[in-house]
Amino acid sequence: MGLRRTTSDRVEWRKDHKQYPQNWPSYRKFHDTAIIVFLEFYTTIISTTGPSAATIAMEEFHLSRVVALVAFTFMQVYQIGQAIGGLLTPPFSESFGRRKPYLYSCAAFSIGALITGVVPSVAGVFIGRFISGFASSVPSVVIAGSIEDLYAGTHRVWMILVWNSSTTLGLIIGPIYGTYMADAIGWRWIHYTSAMVTAMTFLVLLTIRESRPTKLLSDKLGQLEKQYHEKLEPRSDPDALQNGRALAKLVFLRPARLAVTEPIVIIVASLSATAWGLVYLFTESLTVVYSLYGWTETTTSLAFIAIGLGIPISILPRIWEVHMISHKTRHNQKLAPEDKIYGFVIAAPMLAVGLWLFSWTIPPCVHTHWAVSMVGLVFIGFAANEFAYTLNGYLADSYTIYASSGLATLAFLRALVSGIMPLFAYPMFSGLGGNVAGSILAAVATIFCLTPFLFLKYGKILRERSKFAKYSAEVNEQHGDG
Repeated sequence: MGLRRTTSDRVEWRKDHKQYPQNWPSYRKFHDTAIIVFLEFYTTIISTTGPSAATIAMEEFHLSRVVALVAFTFMQVYQIGQAIGGLLTPPFSESFGRRKPYLYSCAAFSIGALITGVVPSVAGVFIGRFISGFASSVPSVVIAGSIEDLYAGTHRVWMILVWNSSTTLGLIIGPIYGTYMADAIGWRWIHYTSAMVTAMTFLVLLTIRESRPTKLLSDKLGQLEKQYHEKLEPRSDPDALQNGRALAKLVFLRPARLAVTEPIVIIVASLSATAWGLVYLFTESLTVVYSLYGWTETTTSLAFIAIGLGIPISILPRIWEVHMISHKTRHNQKLAPEDKIYGFVIAAPMLAVGLWLFSWTIPPCVHTHWAVSMVGLVFIGFAANEFAYTLNGYLADSYTIYASSGLATLAFLRALVSGIMPLFAYPMFSGLGGNVAGSILAAVATIFCLTPFLFLKYGKILRERSKFAKYSAEVNEQHGDG
C-alpha cells in the first residue's frame, strides 16, 4: 500500500512508492493539473469582467458608476467574497484534502453566476457575485498545494510558472472578453456563459483524484485499521484539525498573528497586493487614457494585450532558477528561500520603469504614438507576473507548515486592495490626468525597488527570529523535508 512503519512506531508514506502522488504517471498528473489550472484561469477571467459589465448595467439599474463597480467588482471577488474565502479555504484544504474544495467551489461559482445573470435586480447581482467571488477564492489558494503534492524539483518550478502565468493571463483577458461580450450580446451573457462553462468543468473535475498525501495516508490507515482491528498512529500532521477551537485558531487567530507580528508576511503581502491591484486599477484607468487617442470604449480594452506580452519574459528568470537548483543539488547544498527571489530583484525596478515610461508617454501632457506607452505596459505585465510567482513562493518556503496561514493573509490583503483599486482609478486618472496619476503609482513602485535587497540581506535573520519560520524549519528537518 506504499506505507512503512518507522522506528518510533508511526506509519508514513514510502516516498518511492507508485501510489505516492509525486510518483503518479505523467498523464494522470497532467490531466488533473490541466483541469484545476483551467478552473483558476477561467474564474480569473470572469473576475475582471466586473467593470465591463458595470458600465452597461449601471444604466439598466439606474446606478452611479461607483455603486455599479461595488456590485460587480468589489462585492464579488475582493473585500467580501474572495477575501473571506481566502481566509477560510486553506485550513480546510490542508485538513480535508484538495478534491472536495474544487468540486464544491466550482458548483457554487456556477450557481452564483446563474443568479447574477437571471435575477432582474441589483440585489441579485450582489448576492450572485458574492457567491461566485467566495467560490473563486478556492482554486487560487488550493492549486499551489496541489502542485506541491504532485511535482518536485524543477518540474514544480515550471508547473507553478504555468499556473501563475495562466492566472495573470486570465486577469488580462477578462476586460477584453467582458467588454466585447457585453457590447455584442449584453452583460448578462457574461454570467450565463460562465455558469455553463463552470457547470461543464464541474463534470470534468469529477475525474480528478485526491492528491493531498496526509489525506490519502489517513484513508489508507482507516482501511488497515478496519482490516486488522489495530489502531495505527500516523506521522503527525501539523495541519490536522482536532476540534472547533483548533479550526477557529487556524482560520482566524494564526493568520491574524502572522499579519501583525511577522515582517516577512507584512512586506510580502503588501508588495503582492499592490502589484496585483495594479492590473485591476487598469481595468478602469486604461479606458480613460486611451480614449484620449480617440479609441472607442471596446477598443481601449485591447491595451491589456500589451500587459499580456510581458508574461512570457518570466521564462528567463526560471531558466536561471532551474540552473541554480541543479547546481546546488549536484553539490549537496541546501536551498534557502532567498535563492529563489532573483526574479523579484529584476521585477521590482522593471515595475517602476514601466510605470514611469507609461506615465510620461501618454496624453494629456505628452503626445507620442500609442505604441510607445505599450512598452511600459509590457514591463508592468512582466513585473506583476513575477511578483506573484516569487513572493508567493518565498512566503511558502519561509513558513512551510504554516504556509496556508501566511498565504491566507496574502490572499485577504490582495483581494482587499484589488477590490478597492477600480473604485478610485477612474476619478483619479480623469481628475488628475494620466501623467500625474501614473507618476504617483510610479513613485510608490520606485520605493519598492529597495525591498529585494532587504530580503537578500536580512531575510535569513528575520526567519531565524520568527517563531513560526523557525519551528517550520525544525519540523522539516525532523521529517527529512528540509
